[in-house]
Amino acid sequence: MKVVLGGTFEPLHEGHKKLIDCAIKLGGREVMIGITSDEMARKRVRSVLPFELRVENVRQFIIRKYGFEPEIVMITNPYGKTLENDFDALIVSPETFEMALKINAKRLEMGKREIRIVKVDWVLAKDGKPISSTRIKKGEIDRYGSLI
Repeated sequence: MKVVLGGTFEPLHEGHKKLIDCAIKLGGREVMIGITSDEMARKRVRSVLPFELRVENVRQFIIRKYGFEPEIVMITNPYGKTLENDFDALIVSPETFEMALKINAKRLEMGKREIRIVKVDWVLAKDGKPISSTRIKKGEIDRYGSLI
């Protein structure tokens, strides 16, 4: 099963790891992970590590946990590789679910089949709110969800 997952992955936190775990559970080594380009990532307010470092963090996590080299590609737009490649499943968070619906609508317009959307629930911090990169960057929580 070919599975795709995309994001900024900065900082790499427990929520991201849950998404990656789900993708690998479904697709094994047939997982493509799209990581946003620096230009795309920096359109958001917060600062991010350079693309190469974000790739290396995700790569090392997968190698350490699963023992294989993942396929990681740069994405430069919200659709990533989902309009040009066929995938069996698209892994998303509640935050990115709406974009997944847009991806499938666009694919249908193009005469392509929809990709099955797999929505993975938030990983909650100790305060019961979702772990997010924004909360980590604001200094509210650490990447494991502990309050700072």
